[in-house]
Amino acid sequence: MAQSKTKPKTKSVGGRKAKSGIRNKLFDFKREQILEVSARLFYHRGFRATTLDVIAEELGVTKPFIYYHFENKRSILLHLLERTMEKSHNVFAGVDVENGAPEDILKDLVKRFTLVVIETRVSTAMFWRDEKDLPLDRKEKIRDMKRDVDNKLTRVIERGIEDGSFDVKDPKMASLCVAGMVTWIYTWYQADGRSTPDEIAERMTEYVLNMVGIRK
Repeated sequence: MAQSKTKPKTKSVGGRKAKSGIRNKLFDFKREQILEVSARLFYHRGFRATTLDVIAEELGVTKPFIYYHFENKRSILLHLLERTMEKSHNVFAGVDVENGAPEDILKDLVKRFTLVVIETRVSTAMFWRDEKDLPLDRKEKIRDMKRDVDNKLTRVIERGIEDGSFDVKDPKMASLCVAGMVTWIYTWYQADGRSTPDEIAERMTEYVLNMVGIRK
């Protein structure tokens, strides 16, 4: 009696993709855990005083686990700071400051910028405190993004002056004041404070419009 031949099992392409997707999500999750704990420790202890041993202990893992995801402690800091600056930069990057009412554009930018600063307040604090610990080329990348933010704000204010809706003598200085006022929120915001992030964003918008001399 002839024996039936069993066909060899073939691996499913869809199955491989699913496994790969799960691995990628797990990898990203582990990186986020490292970043979250590192951000908190850098914030409270300072970058230089926080060792990889301390981070590993807080996570309940070994140092090789951290090295698998990041080259060194500085690369963790770099990732945190660049991601923070990119979030602020992205608020401005997709906005066409040459079209639309300057007042509406400025209000929208300030509201969204305020919410980003509140969301990233821990990393924002590290940005201003630990930027000196970054390599020069990375500092320049971050500073370029910051200059782009300042330039967008300046241009919106210039357009408001041109169409008569704003009354301010120095748009560049005004833009620096606006960016500084919003960024400084990280120093005083409290999650359990009397105002919600949305309420703070609304008030910051009012203050900024007063700063640029809005003509009602």
